[in-house]
Amino acid sequence: MAGALLIAIAAALTAQHLAGAEQARGANPIARASGSVKLVTKTFTMSRPDEKRRLVVRCPGRLSPLGGGMVSRPGPGPDGEGIYPHSYERLGLQHGWHVTPILFDPSRGSTTPRRVTMQVKCARKQKHVTPPHTTVYVSPGQTKTIRATCPGRRHLFGGGFQRTDFVTRGGDYATESRAIDSKTWQVTGSAFGGFGGELTAIGYCRRSKKPMLREVSASTTIPPRGFAWATTPPCPGKRKLVFGGFSSSPNAVIFPADGKFNRDNSWSGSAFNYFGNGPATFTVYGYCLKI
Repeated sequence: MAGALLIAIAAALTAQHLAGAEQARGANPIARASGSVKLVTKTFTMSRPDEKRRLVVRCPGRLSPLGGGMVSRPGPGPDGEGIYPHSYERLGLQHGWHVTPILFDPSRGSTTPRRVTMQVKCARKQKHVTPPHTTVYVSPGQTKTIRATCPGRRHLFGGGFQRTDFVTRGGDYATESRAIDSKTWQVTGSAFGGFGGELTAIGYCRRSKKPMLREVSASTTIPPRGFAWATTPPCPGKRKLVFGGFSSSPNAVIFPADGKFNRDNSWSGSAFNYFGNGPATFTVYGYCLKI
């Protein structure tokens, strides 16, 4: 009996250890419910300089994705070493949210490994989604602004961007991604160093007789070679926070870093002032939807 008991305890401890290891690798998404919306998270690890990875977190069962986010730990170091997104994109057919982050390390000396936690807001299947895309090429030294506009009687329920490509040698990066009215998602990007890249604005639109989103926002000031967070107020009334966005001024000096959903129905974002000779204003936007 004693031997059998010891074997059972050892088996239970082994199973618990394996489950913890799977969760640490991001194999098991974690879902938290908030009324009719679930927040699902999944964590990954990045450790090599200029490492880029396509990261995806998916909605469970028959739930459909709304918007998503990403947060990394630890945050950027004094030289700007840190995790920054090349894309923020809804995956309709794959029922998830996609970010391609880079572990940017300008010194390329001793790179600190970082954990990247992906987020996606999930709900019951929604109306048909129309995703207009607009793409432009940004050359080194240029800054360009593009817009994705909902067609016909459709209005935004969110938006995002994709295709930026910067590494330590150069490339393009987004400095703005937000709604400028009920039908238009605007993205601004700049490029530096030895090469440029493509920049795509994405709008996520549904048929509606009137605008669907209510916006909340907050701003912070970031000194040169500094890093800071801003957090919006919670969504008003019974609306749910479903997407986030950001902008900056001047619009060519910051790298946007994190964007994340908070438990109180607010949105937080962060950025590093990499190119600025003076302070930069970084603004985050939360988009609130009746569900």
